Amino acid sequence: MNYEFTHDPSYTVVSATLDADERITVEAGSMMSYSEHVEMDTHSSSDGLFSSVKNSVLSGETLFRNTFTATANGQTVRFAHTQPGDVTGVGLDSESVYVQSGSYVANEAGITTDSVSGGLDSILGGKGLFFLEASGTGTLFVGSYGGILEQELEPGETLTVDAGHSVAWDESVDFNTHRVGGLKKTMLSGEGYVMTFTGPGTVYLQTRDYDTFLGEIISRVNTN
Repeated sequence: MNYEFTHDPSYTVVSATLDADERITVEAGSMMSYSEHVEMDTHSSSDGLFSSVKNSVLSGETLFRNTFTATANGQTVRFAHTQPGDVTGVGLDSESVYVQSGSYVANEAGITTDSVSGGLDSILGGKGLFFLEASGTGTLFVGSYGGILEQELEPGETLTVDAGHSVAWDESVDFNTHRVGGLKKTMLSGEGYVMTFTGPGTVYLQTRDYDTFLGEIISRVNTN
């Protein structure tokens, strides 16, 4: 499978070119178009309906996904993140990546996903208690609200991130969620809870916080 990005970083579109029998799985609602010789199959997002319901409830992903299989060479499937922003491809080689709620877009054959616990502290960050774990070999596509910033961490190097700006991170990266400071700093700084990542590995960040954006809209509606 080959792929290219267009209209990035604000409204990124992924064009994946498939040869016969190649396939790609895309989050429900993310497909834009596909060529004549492509078959689409709608199925539960994980291995079995119960597992899909678990992942949907815990990690915030959709209950169903669509898998597109090419029946001839040179077929194209186009897809985009459901939020306005960027998409990037993460190459996995018998590895795992943790994906923040709502950031999963698609994956190449050879990758499986499942919800995993982020620990009790993660619920304090406002992004939920569970994340999606993508494992295997192939390309994983993750999306953002805004642009994507890729940060490489050396062994022992730390990076503190507003919880709403995290997208994904390598399994080799340790993390914990905590308040930015004391109660006064938490209330007055506008930052709330943050995530501190410790390398080695890669952390993917988004330049905008979708939850903050929605909160502002709701606040304005309630005041009118």
